[in-house]
Amino acid sequence: MAGKLYAVGVGPGDPELITIKAVKTIKNADCIACPKSHGEPGTAYKIAKEAVPDISSKELLLLEFPMRKTDLIDAHKKAAEQVIHFLSSGKKVVFLTLGDPEFYSTFYYVASIIKEQGYEIEIVSGITSFSATAARLELPLSLGDESVMITSGKFCEFEGTLVILKAGSKLKEIKEKAATYNKNVYMIENCGMPDEKVYYDLHSIPDEAGYFSLMIVR
Repeated sequence: MAGKLYAVGVGPGDPELITIKAVKTIKNADCIACPKSHGEPGTAYKIAKEAVPDISSKELLLLEFPMRKTDLIDAHKKAAEQVIHFLSSGKKVVFLTLGDPEFYSTFYYVASIIKEQGYEIEIVSGITSFSATAARLELPLSLGDESVMITSGKFCEFEGTLVILKAGSKLKEIKEKAATYNKNVYMIENCGMPDEKVYYDLHSIPDEAGYFSLMIVR
């Protein structure tokens, strides 16, 4: 009998934000797959381990995804082959992702290859980084009939609320453009993590920050 692949979103950083369904799915898994960082399990695994300590008793499959986009196609194929090795023996594999698997997740590149081979896939949603950031700021993302736009590292002129993910390396450019509009700008770096930093106005936001930096403009 073939195994099944689960994508499990562990939320943005705070282990207490992992859903009950995510915890149950992790506990029932035979194998945990996750990206590795410097040879060790990445951030998603560390978050999951705090919420589900017995995850360390599961078989661990560390997947390598290089930062250069030109190398990613081969990396996705290799990762899919590694996951299929476990699925072909009937094992339940959980692929951990930060936030929610539906937003900028590496999972779907790998899953598309695996799905073509006829394996079953299930998605377990996680709390998104922008939902957690808005809650931390006690800020509504939208009210009434307001619209919300989500971008990746890009400022756009927009009438409603603008959410900018992956803003860290482009902050200087984003700040320059945002300054020309009469809107409030907020940012959180590493939301829910021990080294979280919160900024409540445009002038306090630095020109550079880490990868997990999210801006809200409204």
